[in-house]
Order: sequence, then structure tokens, then C-alpha cells
Amino acid sequence: MSSNTPSSSAGDSKFTQQELPACKPILTPRWAILAFTLISIVFIPIGVVSLFASRNVVEIIDRYETACIPQNFIYDKVSFIQSAANKTCSRTLRVKKLMEQPIYVYYQLDNFYQNHRRYVKSRSDSQLKDRKSEGEADSCKPENKVGNMTIVPCGLIAWSLFNDTFNFNLNNQQLAVNKKGISWKSDRDSKFGKDVFPKNFQNSSLIGGAYLDPSVPLFSLLASLQGAKSSPFKLEQLRV
Repeated sequence: MSSNTPSSSAGDSKFTQQELPACKPILTPRWAILAFTLISIVFIPIGVVSLFASRNVVEIIDRYETACIPQNFIYDKVSFIQSAANKTCSRTLRVKKLMEQPIYVYYQLDNFYQNHRRYVKSRSDSQLKDRKSEGEADSCKPENKVGNMTIVPCGLIAWSLFNDTFNFNLNNQQLAVNKKGISWKSDRDSKFGKDVFPKNFQNSSLIGGAYLDPSVPLFSLLASLQGAKSSPFKLEQLRV
């Protein structure tokens, strides 16, 4: 074939040569102003409604990590936390605007890297699901064993169980706090076996958080106590 002969190969199609029909609108100032006006008509009312809705949200933040520490432990908070001293702390929260039900209570932790790779991997899903697999704790190091005994539940996630408790009073009357319905149904139904009980938990020399009742299965603890989306042992919210 001569070099002057036209070729009809696939490489010469309109698609590969970018010659398909296309619309190339050129925005004139008039069209640009009209387009922005229409967008403004739609989104400005939405923004105003969202602004007023956010102003009706009543949020009260109280930081007590320093206020609840005695003066003699102010520079050694870890020693106070690990001591047997009375850690009851009363705080007064002044509500300046009406708070309608339901009222949610959250806690916030600073300098706590729950998305760190080593922390996320320090758990054993098979151990939590099946009693026969409670020895599968290699992924939980360094919180996998106490001596030669396997920890159930093992890992840093369970070990750092948040153990602050909250009671709320209004005019000397205690308010009821609902701790149910705050965990995912998939966690309760699929991730935790009903015959898995805590063993050797928080029995080492270094205590990381709260204790678990060894007579209560982990399934019941999750269903009735707490459950967060990122970890089965992190309290996410309470409803007052």
C-alpha cells in the first residue's frame, strides 16, 4: 500500500481523533449572571434555614481533666488515676437556653490516636466471636497475655476502655440516662459471641481502663453498656 493511500484503521476513527460531535458553550456575561442568580435563588434560602437551625442547637462543653485533679497530683495525673483515692468529682453546668429532648452526652479525648495503625490492629475479631478461638491473640500484642494466660478481650482497644461514669442531677433530682441503642446492630449480631466471657482482663501491673465483669458475656456488655462505631469498647453517646 502506498503511503499516499488513505487508511481506515481503528486508530483513525473520530473517537481516537477527538472529532466526535460536542457542545462547547461559551459563557457570556449575561449567561454567567443568570446562572449565578438561579443558583443563589435556590441555595440562599437553604443556607438561611440551616443557619437558624444551627442557632437553635444548645451545646455545653465542660473540661474537667484538670479541675477534678487534687492539687498534690496536679503534675502527676497518672499517679492519681491509678491510685485508690476517691475520684468522685461534681461539676455544675449552667444551661442558659432551653434544651429539648433528646439530649445527647458525648465525651472527647485529646491526644488519643484511635486511628493509629498499631492501635486499630491490636484486637482479635475471631476471639470476640467464638469462645473456641479465645487463644488467637497474636494480633493483640503487647496486650495479649498475662504470664501464660490469654487475655479476653485482648488488645489495646479493649485495654483502653474508657471508665469515667456520669450522673446528672437537676434540682437535686437524678436524671435517667439511657445507654441502650447506641451500638450498631451488626456488631451485636455478628461480631460478638454470646458465650465469650472476659478472662484475665486488666490483671497486669499496668491498668489501662475499666474492668469487665467476668461473669457477663461480652455480647451483653456491648448490648446494654456501650458500643461505638470505631471500637466495641468506646462509649460514644448517652441519651438523657
